[in-house]
Amino acid sequence: MPKEDSIWSSHPNISRTLAPETQPSPRLRTATINPAGRRKPIGLYVLTGALALIVLMCASLSVVLASIGPGTLLALRDRWLGRNLQETVTTIGQVAQVIATDQDVWPAPDNGRVTILLMGLDARDKLKEGASRTDVMTLVTIDPISKTAAMLSIPRDLYVPLPGYTEEQRINTAYFWGELNNLPGGGPGFAEQTITYNFGVPLHRYAVIDFEGFKGIVDAVGGIEIDVPREIVDYEYPTPDYRTEVLQIPAGHIHMDGDLALKYVRTRHADSDFGRLQRQQQVMLAIRDKAVSIGSLSRVPEVLNAVSNSVRTDLTLPEILSLAKKWSQIPRENIHSYRIDETMIQPYITPQGGQVLLPDRDKIAAVVAQFLGQASASQQAAQQ
Repeated sequence: MPKEDSIWSSHPNISRTLAPETQPSPRLRTATINPAGRRKPIGLYVLTGALALIVLMCASLSVVLASIGPGTLLALRDRWLGRNLQETVTTIGQVAQVIATDQDVWPAPDNGRVTILLMGLDARDKLKEGASRTDVMTLVTIDPISKTAAMLSIPRDLYVPLPGYTEEQRINTAYFWGELNNLPGGGPGFAEQTITYNFGVPLHRYAVIDFEGFKGIVDAVGGIEIDVPREIVDYEYPTPDYRTEVLQIPAGHIHMDGDLALKYVRTRHADSDFGRLQRQQQVMLAIRDKAVSIGSLSRVPEVLNAVSNSVRTDLTLPEILSLAKKWSQIPRENIHSYRIDETMIQPYITPQGGQVLLPDRDKIAAVVAQFLGQASASQQAAQQ
C-alpha cells in the first residue's frame, strides 16, 4: 500500500567556549551570584538555532548542487523535494547524506530486505477504458546485508482471486480495478494487495512506469547492449494507433535505444508470454549494467527528471538514491532471476472464451521462497 514519506531531521550540537583570558562583565557576574534574578537569553538561543539551521541547509544544498547540479535540482523541486519548506530541507539533507556518506535512507526497517513491485502500463488503456492494465509485473528484492538481489516476473494472464472479488480474474486487472473503483491506494495499492494475497510476499514500495517512461530511461543511460539469442519476427506487433506492424530483430549483439528496447520486451507473438518475461528481465539487467558502467549516482535524479511525468511511486528521492547505490554495489552473480513459467501453470479457457493461466500454487510457492532467499541450498539445487 502507498506509504507516507518519512521525515528525518538533524539537530546540530552547538557548543560555545569562553576564552580563558576573557573576564566576565560585572553584570554577568551579578547574574551568576543571584540566580533568582537571572534572565535566560531566549532570543539568543533562537537566533543561534536559526543560524545553525541555515548553516545545515547551506552545507546540504552545497553537496547536492555539486553532485546533481542546480538545473536538475530546480526541475525536481516540485515532484521530489517535498510539499513545504520543512520537507524540502529534510529531503535535501537526506540526499546529501546518501551521496556524501555511507549512510542510506532505507525503505525497510533495520536496513533489512526490501521488496518492490514494478509495474509497466500501456497508457492507451486509460484513454480507452478509463484505467490501465499492467503489461508488466515484476518483483525486485534487495538484501543489503548479504548483498544479494532477485527478480520474479509474473505473467499477466495468471488467473487468480482478487481481494474482495467473488470471481477469479487475470492478475493484470488488479491495477485496473483499483483505479476504476477508487479503491484505497488506487491501482498500485490494489495490485500490491493482490500480490501479497496470492503469494504471501510482503511489499514495501511500488513503482509504476508507462511505455514512454521506459523508453526515456533507456535513452537517458545512453542505450543498452543486448544479446538477442535468436531472430525475432512478429507479424502483429501492436502500434500506438491500435494497428499492427511487422517487427524484425536479428539475432546477435545489438545496441538498443529506448524505442527498440520497448519493442523487444513487448513482442510475444514470435514465441510466448514466457519468452517475453525472460526478455524483460534481460533488459532490466542491461539497464542496471549500463548505469553501473556510467558510475555516477548523481545521474539518478537526472534520469528521474527526464521521466518524471511517466513515473508513479511511493519511493522518496533519498530512498531511490539509496536503492540505486545498493543495487549497483551487488555483484552481478548475486542477482538472481526467477519467473512463473510454463511449468507452474495450466492453460485454461474461461466460460467467456478468455485464454488464461491457472497457477500451480505449490510450484509457485517454491519459487517465491527462492526469490525471498528462504529456500535451502538443496532445494535451490533441485529447482535448478
